[in-house]
Amino acid sequence: MRQRQQRRPGGRRGPGSPGAPALGPLPGYVGYVLRRAQSASFRHLERSAADLALTPGQFSQLAAIEANPGINQRRLAALFGLDKSTLSPAIDALAARGLVQRTRAADDGRAWSLSLTPQGRQLLARLRAKVEAQERIIAAALSPVERRRLMDALRRIEAALDAAEQPRSSP
Repeated sequence: MRQRQQRRPGGRRGPGSPGAPALGPLPGYVGYVLRRAQSASFRHLERSAADLALTPGQFSQLAAIEANPGINQRRLAALFGLDKSTLSPAIDALAARGLVQRTRAADDGRAWSLSLTPQGRQLLARLRAKVEAQERIIAAALSPVERRRLMDALRRIEAALDAAEQPRSSP
């Protein structure tokens, strides 16, 4: 009698399936499971929003610029925990597509203030609808209480890891 292979969503063999490579301790690591969930979320959004040609990161950038009209690139980078040089090419790409407008900051002539163009607002609204549809899929997998607990736990994990990066003062 032939043993049936376990299938995971997406058609990938699950750990323990005959012929499947072993993952070792990875499935027991919170960070690994978080990364897998993030990857699944990004893959789903990229497929569902392929017609818009925007990434989840670009969605975040556009949403933050919409929420903070006139924000400069340095503050936007800090908002995402990035360095300005990492964010600059992403903003260049959004500006080249006509989604973001840069103007010299009134309070600092060296800085650029960012705002969405009408086209940027329109594309963001279309992408937000796809993100909200994805959020409904995620919500269907969790009860409201589980969702609140998950969000709280993820925020605590982020805070704990950020705190662990802070240099400790010596006595």
